[in-house]
Amino acid sequence: MDRKQFLKGCADGVCACAAACFLPVKAAAAADAAKPDWRLHFVKERYAHLMTLLSDKIGDTELAEILWTQGKYCSALGDATLVKYRDDVEGYAAFIRKTVSADIITYDRANRVITMTTDERPDCFCPLNGLNEKTPGIVCNCSLGWQTHSWETILGKKVNVEIAEAVLRGGKRCTFKIHVLDQPV
Repeated sequence: MDRKQFLKGCADGVCACAAACFLPVKAAAAADAAKPDWRLHFVKERYAHLMTLLSDKIGDTELAEILWTQGKYCSALGDATLVKYRDDVEGYAAFIRKTVSADIITYDRANRVITMTTDERPDCFCPLNGLNEKTPGIVCNCSLGWQTHSWETILGKKVNVEIAEAVLRGGKRCTFKIHVLDQPV
């Protein structure tokens, strides 16, 4: 074996050794990624308890308004996306169906009612919620605020949103009826 062959063999060996060293790290990282994050349940449990405490201490009207305002805030964080769909209900419906929550959105233009319906699911879409037996249904007012802000941003018109069905209120899915008003935002 000459010097070139020796060095090439060493280089190949070093690469193989280095690759072997990294494989367990990658495998461990993949295993960690597959594990459910314990913090999600931790937050859901505490958030559910906080909402129960607030429900007991604050009147329903005040808490509903606080949650509605929080929902508007959360929706506003996505304004860059919402404005892309200004006056394009069908485009927004396709975006939601393919990329976000897979909700089905229909628009009855004659009656000026948009219906947004989720597939059946065991818990709320919001990652803070999900312990249905512990999270009070008043938390759905957050979704009312979310829907209000989202649709007013897309349509440029005031809307009234009602909950037809909600998982946190004992339903199998969440369905919202968005009534489009003639008033500009």
